[in-house]
Amino acid sequence: MKEKQIIESARVLFNKYGYKRVSMDEIAKSAGVTKKTVYAYFSSKEQLLNFFINEEIQNMKKIVDNIEAEDISFFDKVHKGICSLLDYRKKRKLLNIIIEESESFKNPIILNSIKQIDETINMYIKKKLIYAVEQGFIQVDDIDITAFLIYKMYIALILEWRGEEIDDEKLADNIIKILRYGLERKE
Repeated sequence: MKEKQIIESARVLFNKYGYKRVSMDEIAKSAGVTKKTVYAYFSSKEQLLNFFINEEIQNMKKIVDNIEAEDISFFDKVHKGICSLLDYRKKRKLLNIIIEESESFKNPIILNSIKQIDETINMYIKKKLIYAVEQGFIQVDDIDITAFLIYKMYIALILEWRGEEIDDEKLADNIIKILRYGLERKE
């Protein structure tokens, strides 16, 4: 019960003020427990952040696993996965705050959390590429490079794109077209 109070208080405070600006004292006060009680469940604020990062990763995995279970083509799964994850990201304020703070403060703890998300997503993409190659859906020369490029293309478009706003469908369509057809014009 107290652990849930601490988690929910930390979630509210991180969402409201960001990770960097919240102290363990404030989390304890908000949860209605002592600081000692907070430390009994979480040895540090970083451990609390990691709890939320792992929660986000698990939520994203559930989204993708549900799409994987659908009886649709490989490329439709990829398209739907991209759109669903974009929609999820837009709705998750804490994830957005963590990403913003990682860029603003260059805090190694926050950067490590972002790295954890990056590695999980990149490994997932790699796993899907291996499956797609084995099934004959796609042909790539280097799966590691291709996974990295797909992920970085996705990240660049959602974080760094400065042109007109791109809707999720258009973004997913462009990624799928590059995956399916590449860039070379076929005669």
